[in-house]
Amino acid sequence: MKARLFVVLFTFAALIAVSRMAPVPATVFAQQTGAPQGKGFGRAGTPTFAGPPAGMQALPNDLFTSKNFYQDRALWTDKRYFRCNSPRQITDIWTSGRIGAKPPASASWGDCNIDYSRDKIVSPYPYKTAKEHYDALMAKAKAAGGPTVYTKATVPDWDGWYGRDNSYSNSQWTWGTINQVPTILSLLTPEYQKRMVQMNYHEGVNNAPQWNASFCYPEGFMRWWSQASAGGNFQLTMNASQVQFLSGLAANFLRQVLIGKEHVQKVPQWYGETVGFWDGTTLITWTANVQGWTLSHSMFEFSDKLQTIETYTPVYNNGAFVGLDHEAVFYDPDAFVAPLHLTMRFNRAAGLDNATRRYTYIECLSNLRDVDGHPTQLTAASDRFIDYYGRPWAKNWEKYFEVGWDKPQDDLPKEILDIFK
Repeated sequence: MKARLFVVLFTFAALIAVSRMAPVPATVFAQQTGAPQGKGFGRAGTPTFAGPPAGMQALPNDLFTSKNFYQDRALWTDKRYFRCNSPRQITDIWTSGRIGAKPPASASWGDCNIDYSRDKIVSPYPYKTAKEHYDALMAKAKAAGGPTVYTKATVPDWDGWYGRDNSYSNSQWTWGTINQVPTILSLLTPEYQKRMVQMNYHEGVNNAPQWNASFCYPEGFMRWWSQASAGGNFQLTMNASQVQFLSGLAANFLRQVLIGKEHVQKVPQWYGETVGFWDGTTLITWTANVQGWTLSHSMFEFSDKLQTIETYTPVYNNGAFVGLDHEAVFYDPDAFVAPLHLTMRFNRAAGLDNATRRYTYIECLSNLRDVDGHPTQLTAASDRFIDYYGRPWAKNWEKYFEVGWDKPQDDLPKEILDIFK
């Protein structure tokens, strides 16, 4: 298990470290089966054009030639400013070899005709706040005689291992693979537009990504909906008072729905605080008290005012339970100009009685450190390197407090040990 975890985390670390030396392909891993590899135009089958595609004229100044992107705000609404690259294409432009021979000005173009429209991302509901939305769903449940109250014996049997449904890949705008950058920017307030373009610039132009997994930063709440985090491939366990989702790749996602409870947290939490109720066999949840963070990978940041309303509805095939339809509405008045919307289906791949399936708890271990603003893989020669499996606490004591000490031999002669027999 230790070796497996090391391989996964080392791959994350090596991906960025090697990007400073030679292009390598990006790879997605997941603890559970059913994780899609991405059908968008960001990670798989990336369209690449050395210059503007047919019918498209380059701007005199764009992200890859700009000396100060802050002064180019008027151009941020033009997809040509980003050379029609999706956010994911920008974050991968060095590791995928699409930066060209004379970077950054030689950066490749993406397909200017591909996008996922803004009207499909903005929430279709009239609610302005998560509380208003939650209250309306509660009122609807009460009008039908609810909310439904289950006992330990009657609670729906959703326990098991789940994976994202591949057929939904082309609608997952949170992955950063299917949108032109200006479309995502149009969802954000001016301050958060600026922050997203700042990330685009330093990842795409300066090859200085600050990816969460690289430095063992927290994933943050919205990373559950990202592609690379594998947050949507989860182990689900439940009882009458609590529904728990456990998942992760570089860090652990632990999401708990507290049935019939109210929010009480006073300090923002990395994955927020989630309460919920049952409307028949549909689970309705409200998450608040979220710590503001970032989706990373040339996508956007969100604030600590982020709240979500989510529903989980069972899916049946010939009467057999096979998965969950999930809907999420994101409310963040600081970061978003309107509430945002996303759907996904999670297929149950196995029950909890599966004889071989395990969740490998993650300890994020990294020797990537910022060197002159660039993430760099350290070696044992650096005094900042940590040998996680080599008693690092003892090495610190020996380095700073035990210099010059006479120490007993590590291997005692066999004849000495014989006297204890």
